[in-house]
Amino acid sequence: MFDALLRLQLAPIVERLAQMETQLEDLYRRAESFCRIGVCQEVDAASNTCKVSHGELLTPAIRFFNPSAGAQTETRIPTVGEQCLLLNYGGGEGGGQSVALFGLNSDRFPPLSSVASLTSRRYEDGTQSAYDAAAHVLAWNNGPAAFSGSREQVEMSLGAARLVMTAATISLQVGAVGMLLDASGVHLSGPVVDHQGRVISTA
Repeated sequence: MFDALLRLQLAPIVERLAQMETQLEDLYRRAESFCRIGVCQEVDAASNTCKVSHGELLTPAIRFFNPSAGAQTETRIPTVGEQCLLLNYGGGEGGGQSVALFGLNSDRFPPLSSVASLTSRRYEDGTQSAYDAAAHVLAWNNGPAAFSGSREQVEMSLGAARLVMTAATISLQVGAVGMLLDASGVHLSGPVVDHQGRVISTA
């Protein structure tokens, strides 16, 4: 009789403990799915959404972060195969309440530079821009190029056009034609130099 009375008194506590165990398991599950590494599988640029795989799961179409989205706006569409940090703010397993934060380098998309002072950007067609804050050098190449930074300058392979600006010079090169501006003047190079249709120099 005493055991039965004890069980009767403890029943609400046991039930509450069981509820708390279920809630804790749910919280653990949600915490594990809150933040994951994912890979972009599909992109819909028109709706600014993408689908991301994480483990064996695939999210529905979700939004992705852009560099800025206010009065100053910059849009950058992610690439299929690009890694991201998947933030599941809803906590569910379906991924419908998730957003993707892209910009994680991988073997497929490695960093452009290992120089701390060099900020580089490469576009899909191979065009690249770079600024070396230590050397105060801005460079631009509108064709396939490879930047490598140093504290003296930014080096580039030649493409269709090449522009390099330093604190002392501005250099513009298009094929064999070039122009250099420095403290001593303007220096032109190339097979032909003309002024308003009049040839003033030939190679």
